[in-house]
Amino acid sequence: MAAITPSTVGAAGLLAAPAAVSASDTISGDLVPAGGLLYRVINGGASPDTVSVSDGGTTPAGNAGTVVGVTVTNATTKTILITRNNINTSTNLVTITHSFTTSVTYELQRV
Repeated sequence: MAAITPSTVGAAGLLAAPAAVSASDTISGDLVPAGGLLYRVINGGASPDTVSVSDGGTTPAGNAGTVVGVTVTNATTKTILITRNNINTSTNLVTITHSFTTSVTYELQRV
């Protein structure tokens, strides 16, 4: 598991610097701004990657929120919005998991 941090996009732009994903990555809840973060997944591999982002909510009965995976088909790029609703309140972390990691990279940006 790797702790990842966002880059900030400014008026002059931001040079793309994709980094390799891990099977499970985390973002500190303290780094998630009110407007959220953009998590861009670049799948250069030969298989689809199912990306799951933690759900910080609970049901009325107190059960954990349901996590729905987002499929990033091989040879495509998809951007996922991460908000404060994704922060696990007991750990103060957003957890991102990947089903496929070979040749898959990410960019994490705040605006």
